[in-house]
Amino acid sequence: MSRFVRNVLLMLLAAIALLYIAALAGLVIWQRDILFVGHRYGAVAMPAHSIYRTRTITEKDGAALTVWQADAAPGRPTIVFFYGNGGTLLQFVDIGETLHAQGYGIVLASYRGYGGNPGLPSEDGVMDDARAVLGKLPRDKTILWGQSLGTGVAARMAAEGRGAALILQSPYTAIVDVAARDFPFFPVRLFMWDRFDTLSLLPRIKVPVLIVSGTADEVVPYAMGVALSRQFGKRAQLVTVPGGRHMLDDDQVLPAVRAWLKRQGE
Repeated sequence: MSRFVRNVLLMLLAAIALLYIAALAGLVIWQRDILFVGHRYGAVAMPAHSIYRTRTITEKDGAALTVWQADAAPGRPTIVFFYGNGGTLLQFVDIGETLHAQGYGIVLASYRGYGGNPGLPSEDGVMDDARAVLGKLPRDKTILWGQSLGTGVAARMAAEGRGAALILQSPYTAIVDVAARDFPFFPVRLFMWDRFDTLSLLPRIKVPVLIVSGTADEVVPYAMGVALSRQFGKRAQLVTVPGGRHMLDDDQVLPAVRAWLKRQGE
């Protein structure tokens, strides 16, 4: 090999190494912008003639958090929805209205930095937000429902004993597992700050669990829902949606949820 060819190869390797280091640095620096993509969205307007009312929650640090809420019929439980990383308060408006017509109370939770709320999101931050939302709700009459990123929030609240039942829609074993799959050439497990490790919470979750996963989920592998179900054992029911993608339609979810809630006596 000539000196010229060797020098060219060394330069190419150096350029590749520099590009890799730059990409890695970008992932480290902007990882929360990548994960909490929905915090870029501004406030959303409540639909006209809505069943919901706006509720403002003041947290311990003085930050104000906006949620939408519709009260339960006497004696009926309240379902609290935690949306995904790209979600808004509008995500569960329709499904909430359908369930409210059956007497359920509905709370559409939100996170810091999302929907016009002040602050910047982080795992610890959104967990504090969830605790604030659930603070005045009776635990034995609260059903926790999470979708995508929100499944980790709902699962943590269940592990802390803040609800009587748990619904996980398009769930992951851990966000860090999803990131490692999406960025296989980078050591994301070493530097990811917000891990949302749902799998590690399972021994502490004592309530009934419903898992709804689509086989064609393009964001979170269906296998992760299966893995959670196996680890939960008899405490959980897995509902498989053949061909279902990450954002499942209401009619792909509601029948299973209604049947499951009925079996739980809710």
